[in-house]
Amino acid sequence: MRRAVLLLALLGTIAALALAGAAAAAPIVALQDDRGPVVTDPAQRTKVLDQLAATGVKLTRVDVLWDRVAPTRPKNPSDPGDPAYDWSPYDAYLSGLAARGISAIVDFYETPPWATPSGDDNAAPRAADAAAFAAALARRYNGTFRFGGARLPEVRLIEIWNEPNIRQFFTPQCRRVSARGKYVYDAPREYAAILTASYRAIKRVNPDAVVIGGVAGPAGGDDCVSADSQVGTATFIAQLAREHPPIDAWSQHIYPIGGPLQAFFFPSWLTMPRLQRLVDKLRPGLPIYVTETGYHTSYNRYHRSFVSEAQQATYLVQTYQVAARYPRVQAVVWFNFVDNPFWTGGLLRANGTRKPSYAQFVRLASGQSALARPG
Repeated sequence: MRRAVLLLALLGTIAALALAGAAAAAPIVALQDDRGPVVTDPAQRTKVLDQLAATGVKLTRVDVLWDRVAPTRPKNPSDPGDPAYDWSPYDAYLSGLAARGISAIVDFYETPPWATPSGDDNAAPRAADAAAFAAALARRYNGTFRFGGARLPEVRLIEIWNEPNIRQFFTPQCRRVSARGKYVYDAPREYAAILTASYRAIKRVNPDAVVIGGVAGPAGGDDCVSADSQVGTATFIAQLAREHPPIDAWSQHIYPIGGPLQAFFFPSWLTMPRLQRLVDKLRPGLPIYVTETGYHTSYNRYHRSFVSEAQQATYLVQTYQVAARYPRVQAVVWFNFVDNPFWTGGLLRANGTRKPSYAQFVRLASGQSALARPG
């Protein structure tokens, strides 16, 4: 009983600290809507953009799917104007965001079949191919590129890949090194090569770009017993640091099991000090972007744990309160805006009606300026 009382007192202290620090160092309140880039009908795209803008958000995250932009190998892959590229969905969506005063963090992933021997979209690409695409992406959205007479917007925040420590997005995670079945970590080494090559390619075409690395999935433990294993976040950072890749900021995904002020499994908000110490091995004081976080309100294939809609609203507020305790955290992106059958962490239900969390998010997002604290 005494331990329970002490624990409750500790959690109360943490909550008070979170509330006290919220006003002093609040990170950018951001939101991702994964419908936006895949909408092809102009009227529907306008509706989706207007819905996002109505939240008051000034920063969003956009997934650029490499295999859809470049289904065939470009002759000049660093040239965004190469005819093999189809940027049209992203041109339209990013331009629509800019017109509404919304900036973007852009990541790219999904390997085209021509960029890997296996042809799988989650296979680690050749670093040179990834870097060439990163250069094309950065050049197209460096603020000076014109297409069809219109100047495309600038995207300064570019993430390299998505969750490269999880097999769903990046394989192999581990590599067999003996006939007895011993495996060693492979994803950190492969990713370091992609990050290094992409960083240099991006900086050549837009020196002002902020290249965000890691984009680590919320894997707590390691399971390096096959090529399809996963690498825990802590191990991934430690292994990556050995390769010394250049990096401007670290990206982390956080999906706590339990409230933001109670969940203690790594990575979580209460373990942010540990994450910062690990990230310091890459570069001391490196800024951190939490580019995915949230809570589901029903069971789905990706998250077995879920909360009530009222709890989601409470936890959303607590998420941004506790994030404000850490000045290195530049932005926190709630994922996602609207529920779908595979992801029920939205502020809107699948039918478009608002959950209680919607009003709380709008309250937090209102009045913020775009990129108030860029990396």
